[in-house]
Amino acid sequence: MPWPRKGLANLSLHRVATTSDDGSAPALLSVRRVTKSFGALVAVNKMSFDISPGTVFGIGGPNGAGKTTMFDVISGVQPANSGEILFDGQVITQKKPHEICHAGIARTFQLNAAFETMTVLENVLISTHHGHDPHEIPSVVFRQGEQHDAFEALELVGLQDRQGAIVSSLTLMEQKLLMIASAIATRPKLLLLDEPVGGLIPREIGHVENLIGHLTETRGMSVILIEHVMRFLIGLSDEVMIMNYGEKLYQGSAEGLTEDTKVVEVYLGHGASAQYKKKGNGQDAEAIDTVLTDPGEDEISDKWSDDVTKAARQVLRMHRSGKLYPIDYLSLQKLLEARSAEEKSTRVSRAARGLLEARAKGAPLKQHFELLERMLDEAHETRVKPPKPEALKGLEQRRADLIETAARRLIDAQDGQSLSDEDLKALRAALMWDIALNRSPNPDGGQAQ
Repeated sequence: MPWPRKGLANLSLHRVATTSDDGSAPALLSVRRVTKSFGALVAVNKMSFDISPGTVFGIGGPNGAGKTTMFDVISGVQPANSGEILFDGQVITQKKPHEICHAGIARTFQLNAAFETMTVLENVLISTHHGHDPHEIPSVVFRQGEQHDAFEALELVGLQDRQGAIVSSLTLMEQKLLMIASAIATRPKLLLLDEPVGGLIPREIGHVENLIGHLTETRGMSVILIEHVMRFLIGLSDEVMIMNYGEKLYQGSAEGLTEDTKVVEVYLGHGASAQYKKKGNGQDAEAIDTVLTDPGEDEISDKWSDDVTKAARQVLRMHRSGKLYPIDYLSLQKLLEARSAEEKSTRVSRAARGLLEARAKGAPLKQHFELLERMLDEAHETRVKPPKPEALKGLEQRRADLIETAARRLIDAQDGQSLSDEDLKALRAALMWDIALNRSPNPDGGQAQ
């Protein structure tokens, strides 16, 4: 259930009955033909969509599509030129940002938006104090309830042990979590997250994904996500909307995303959709035999084959994790379409092509994934086969010479003082490394026998 709201009696918001597009249930947020332009540039053009309570709505699209501008209009940062926005039955189209926040909408930003010279706890306390109710004259102390909300928000995102840290000392991950904590400390019904995992590593992305899932499942909070990391967006969203040049390109289920011609062309390039929808005609057994049978010539080894191998490994990795989505196949599909099945290929590429053809026909994929895994393992064993001893010695010496030359140039460079201590340690370690001669470094920078 959503957290209780306070202070709404002081807001003169006109209440209007709203229903979702299918008329089945009241919409928490209803955007009706909203347009926002900056001079001749139309950033958002006649946009309409509804958000149901307790759902995650994902917004994707290329840079410049108008996604963040849409957030700005909803949160009151930018006024709409035309159209109407209703939240929880209230018209908020021309309301100020703090009024919209008090009504129950909170947001985060792409870049760090915090008081960097203050502590983590102080930032969240400010949100609890000003985000709940209007305060014409701020209090000199934080109330007990505000302190409780701040501590609870920090605990939810996992920053309770960093509450006394100065914000400027936080990592990128911690900064993003702080923005989320500050937003949820206002007790919103609708949370707008603008690229919450941009720049994060997979482990950190997983933490944010679990956090958002917890907020929707246990707090009844609705969420609108803007994100370029499509796997994250699709994995969390109940419904996805793709924007392009300020207009709606697609709205529907995540599963149907890759079946939409316009979406595929926006992400993979013009003409890709026609190739993507081609169906395979061979039987599963025939496809597998084709993979296991050499094409009559030595297999190729070029950038294309390397890229196919990397994309195939990613698909297999997602399959093993149990979170393989239609969007995950797109990169591999695009690479395979760059060459016909009759051109020179590798066992990995033929196994991958058989997998995609079987998927297009709706056939069972278990055997194809097993074959792909086997081909990837064999390709790895072939590539890592060690060279002959005499060749190995020459390669090691050449590599050592290159490392020494590069390291000396960096250390002697005039801007060397801009390098961190860790960088210098790594460079010095590389400079002294000489496997072929098996020598240890001298204090004066030379090498001892």
